[in-house]
Amino acid sequence: MAAPEIKFCGLTRAEDAACAVECGATYAGAIFAGGPRLLDVAGARAMFAGLSGSTVQRVGVFAASPVDEVLRIADATDLHVLQLHDGATAARLLSLRERFSGAIWAVVRVSGSSLEAVSETVLAAIDAVVLDTAVAERTGGTGVAFDWSSSASAVRALSVRCPVVLAGGLRPANVQEAVRLLAPRVVDVSSGVEASPGIKDPDLMRAFALAARANEE
Repeated sequence: MAAPEIKFCGLTRAEDAACAVECGATYAGAIFAGGPRLLDVAGARAMFAGLSGSTVQRVGVFAASPVDEVLRIADATDLHVLQLHDGATAARLLSLRERFSGAIWAVVRVSGSSLEAVSETVLAAIDAVVLDTAVAERTGGTGVAFDWSSSASAVRALSVRCPVVLAGGLRPANVQEAVRLLAPRVVDVSSGVEASPGIKDPDLMRAFALAARANEE
């Protein structure tokens, strides 16, 4: 089994971004969608400075911000990926596609073993789906895992149609099992490697990276 790519999300400090580089991450994420890890443009630029000289791709996480606002932030922080937690309609995706040259990911929420329906039109307009746990009145970043065993067949079927980014409740102790069951393209962790919201623990980051790659053949 090929090892998944790793995304450390909810980063707020340059030193944590630098640790993501050290861990061999492919992606580093900044939150522009609210919550305790929220960054403005200046904060994101300061955090992303920790990636200097690396090939780690910069991801911006957005909720339902207007397209112009998303693009303004993407340009100001030199994003490679837009991750949309809300508002991933075909019309909005088309508007972003016309003006953004990087990748676009859209969140699909999972409740129990059921994946939120996603149209072929949307799948054709994005580069990956981000599977996250459905939690009432929460956009994302809940730190709650969905039922990987019961949803495995649905997730693997979806992965044939579009690359899968697995989020929600991952941590060093369970990521190996998640990878074994679901074989995602990317594993996405935030609270599972934190000392406190927005403050990453470098030892947990390193442990997560090792565990994520433990199934590699």
